[in-house]
Amino acid sequence: MTVQHVLIIGASRGIGRGLATAFANAGADVIATVRDKKNDDTHPRITTQIVDMTDPASCTHLKETLSAITFDALVINAGIFGPDHQSVSQVTEDEIASLFLTNAIAPVRLAQAMLPQIREGGVIAFMSSNTASFTNNDTGDMALYRASKSALNSLARSFAVTEALPGKRSVLLLHPGWVQTDMGGERAPVTVDESAAGLKDVINAALDNLECRFIDYRGREIAP
Repeated sequence: MTVQHVLIIGASRGIGRGLATAFANAGADVIATVRDKKNDDTHPRITTQIVDMTDPASCTHLKETLSAITFDALVINAGIFGPDHQSVSQVTEDEIASLFLTNAIAPVRLAQAMLPQIREGGVIAFMSSNTASFTNNDTGDMALYRASKSALNSLARSFAVTEALPGKRSVLLLHPGWVQTDMGGERAPVTVDESAAGLKDVINAALDNLECRFIDYRGREIAP
């Protein structure tokens, strides 16, 4: 079983765009969302929609626009790094509100709204990070970003046990690797294509398996 219909939130560039292309090249029909400007798609299987995940009205409009479609998978990839300083002592209330809304609250809220349009046996995948792991935090860097991704994992786990799993949908928390994107930088060892190919495979593997897992793009478990 492989994904035939997938909705990817946050696919204007980087991992989201790579994942949209990977699914489309594998024969899936892809709805790829961007925040403010539609891409000039050349792939016949990719359709672009505009949504601001942090705006409830925008999410409602997306849900209504796609109401006739049932998806095998929903991938929520949109996220931000937050302030460069990553300092608890320096962060403003507006900065922390934006970071946690974008990285933790809005993804789960959107997943809750879209849940009825994911088929039974389908997958809801959140783009997390290995930095969300308490166990693996040996450096203490990227403190605010880490905290926002840990919050995502906690909220997504609660969503899984209260809504998704009882509704027969799986939840994945995915670490894409250290990837050559705007956030990852040129020194990153993993290309977008490598990450996207692995993510596609682990999402396909989760179809019709009721589970909630925190794994990387190669399917390896990550300690919470």
